[in-house]
Amino acid sequence: MNRVVENLEARRDGEAEGLDRADAPPFRHRLIGAPIPRKEDDRLLRGDGRFTDDVEFAHQLEMAVGRCPFPHARIRSIDISQARALAGVKHILIGPEVRRASGPLTVLRPVPGAPQLPYYALAQERALHEGQPVVSVVATSRAVAEDAIELVDIDYEPLPHLSDALDALAEGSPVLHPDVLPSNLLASNKDRSGDPEGRMAEADTVIEGRFRINRVTALPMEARAIVAVWRPGARELTVHASTQVPHLVRKQLAECLRIDEGCIRVIASDVGGGFGQKLGICPEDILACLHAMALRRPVKWIEDRLEYFRASTHGREAIHDFRIGARADGQILAMTNIYRTDLGAWNSSFGSAQLSSVVFTGPYKVADGSVERQVVLTNKTPIGAYRGYGQPEVNFALEVLIDRLARRLRYDPLEFRARNMLRPEDFPWKTPSGAVYDSGDYLRTLRMAAEAVGYQAHRASPKRRKDGRLVGIGLSSFVERTGYASARFLANRGSKFGAHESVTLRANRSGGIDLYTGVSTFGQGNETAFAQLCAGILGVEYDAIHVHAGDTGASPLNTGAFASRTLIAAAGALREAAQSLRDKTIRIGAWALDAAARDVEIAGTVLRLRGDPGRSMALSEIFTRAILGQGIPAGETPGLEATAHFEPPAAAFSFGTAAAVVSVDPETGEFSVERFVMVHDCGTVVNPALVEGQVRGALVQGLGAALGEELRYDKETGQLVSGSMLDYLAPTAADVPPIELLHTEVPSPVTTLGIRGVGEVGTIPPGAAVANALCDALAAYGVEISELPITPESVWRAIAASSACSSGA
Repeated sequence: MNRVVENLEARRDGEAEGLDRADAPPFRHRLIGAPIPRKEDDRLLRGDGRFTDDVEFAHQLEMAVGRCPFPHARIRSIDISQARALAGVKHILIGPEVRRASGPLTVLRPVPGAPQLPYYALAQERALHEGQPVVSVVATSRAVAEDAIELVDIDYEPLPHLSDALDALAEGSPVLHPDVLPSNLLASNKDRSGDPEGRMAEADTVIEGRFRINRVTALPMEARAIVAVWRPGARELTVHASTQVPHLVRKQLAECLRIDEGCIRVIASDVGGGFGQKLGICPEDILACLHAMALRRPVKWIEDRLEYFRASTHGREAIHDFRIGARADGQILAMTNIYRTDLGAWNSSFGSAQLSSVVFTGPYKVADGSVERQVVLTNKTPIGAYRGYGQPEVNFALEVLIDRLARRLRYDPLEFRARNMLRPEDFPWKTPSGAVYDSGDYLRTLRMAAEAVGYQAHRASPKRRKDGRLVGIGLSSFVERTGYASARFLANRGSKFGAHESVTLRANRSGGIDLYTGVSTFGQGNETAFAQLCAGILGVEYDAIHVHAGDTGASPLNTGAFASRTLIAAAGALREAAQSLRDKTIRIGAWALDAAARDVEIAGTVLRLRGDPGRSMALSEIFTRAILGQGIPAGETPGLEATAHFEPPAAAFSFGTAAAVVSVDPETGEFSVERFVMVHDCGTVVNPALVEGQVRGALVQGLGAALGEELRYDKETGQLVSGSMLDYLAPTAADVPPIELLHTEVPSPVTTLGIRGVGEVGTIPPGAAVANALCDALAAYGVEISELPITPESVWRAIAASSACSSGA
């Protein structure tokens, strides 16, 4: 991987972030910043991973869920008599029973100013979206449970439905939650600074556009899954779940099931992908637990792919009305954005994306701006978090409009961006939405992307090839918020989780370190990064670190893996815990060697005297002394472990620029992405191989959402019409264009070791980069692209519409 390394040697040599001590490990930089192979890969490639469906118990039963086939319907009656009589059926739940036995699903990130909606695990008097659970059956096998579902007689009365956010806001539309809200507007959240209206009035040019973002889904390889085991004598509920946030799931289960949190243990051993979709509980989690508690037998539920499309939370869908005002000399004066997010029928655990508001001004120096998020209820599957969480949506609107404004002012899109970008001396920069960008060199990534893709040569060359295809180039610059500012910041927004991360380090008699974290393993490489940091700070071998992840019964309370925050927060906790463990190890070892603590060092498997490696002691011996409490200095307590909780003082913002080269047939609209270059900065790189994998994976998801994926609902029937792998056009390896990655490294001043997050950044720029490239190729036609996904049909329609307008038809 090509990397541009900036200002890192001082940090890697221990001259920053409190690592400049005389006894710092001598080989830290061969660990931190090295592409060490992932710890997870060996077991996963051998088929030794332990996913939720691999969990089996004696006397285990299986659950199936009956779902509403209508987008909106009153439930007149439910007759379960025939289903109950089927051989093998053990337990059936319907709405009233669930309401008596449990509370509504709680929300981890409420929408500010929004009331709580009465969202129970099974529909009550009405079902509000196709796929909403209505009845749940547990039987000796999944097949028997599904047969029983077919025997349940439900009398539905179809009701008027809403499948479009703008229709839902129209006067006279049926209100989905009339007992809670007077309309389908759940809440409106506004941020502003300066005088955007006044600055717009001063502008020589004001450009605006409406941008529609498609509804998509995360599509992890492992869908949702749970195994619930209830031991009534011990009053202990053990839940094996496919989740990104075991400790938060434990909290929510305790609230909804009305039992003490101490009675619940959540285990997420290996998770087959999450992408934000597996944050918090869902109705099926509550149902499996209720069945297990009633039957006193283990209950398993594994989501199949057909129900996944209708029941797992969706992502993205929004409509942005964006405006930018600028002077004739190319200086942007103000930006405004009003966007409606289609929440679906309920507020899920994480609900509507809010980062569209946080980064709506992108990497540009704009002091006057306003943004308003309107959260709208419709008769669709609830929206939840999905990789990027609002940032891909607003980047598409902003960056496409930036290109349009550049064309209107007759500026080259590259130079127009460069003219308005924040410079290093501008940081820290407070945006109109209140976000504080920590640091960066935005202009450098823009210039690097342009140079790598051959921007100037493309702009100078003819657009039409001999085969009649037109060639275009497009840019998309971006900023990504990674992590959270503080627990206070989250509390002010009603979030039910903290900004910190926690670890426990425990020495063992073999000379290794057991690292316990509540962060589950779902492909992001945290086991590797945690071990790499821990080994680097302690000075021990990488292979001596054994990571135990995702078990609330073994790990300290923590937040979980999402929002590109995990390593940002965990690095601080790892540093504090590792330094505490290291200091005690050195004290005991120095005493045993009859030396001063400042004169010894940890080097791999031993503690040795500086300058005299022959005088050493195996770490296994020192650890054994500490664990037994025998042969340690007076005043030292037995044991050798440390737990640390760390909260970063601020959020860190990653940044970069992507460039796409496309060729398009102007007769048919068929196009191909021939090159895709991205320059990205995530601060100090702990493991370049992990960064490479995260960015490439996210880029594929971003390109998929931009160029084909869409959950489409028929407006007349309210039915999901792309709810299978035959209809939902996720990209294969053959569909992915050539991807070229470059990186800069500007350490963040607000995080441990200067780390910024990296998990979501690749999802952000693809849509705008491709759209801008297509508009460049089709400039002679005056084509404008304002919707995702971008398909050959949509390009053909845009060409036809532009041609009709130019001809006056």
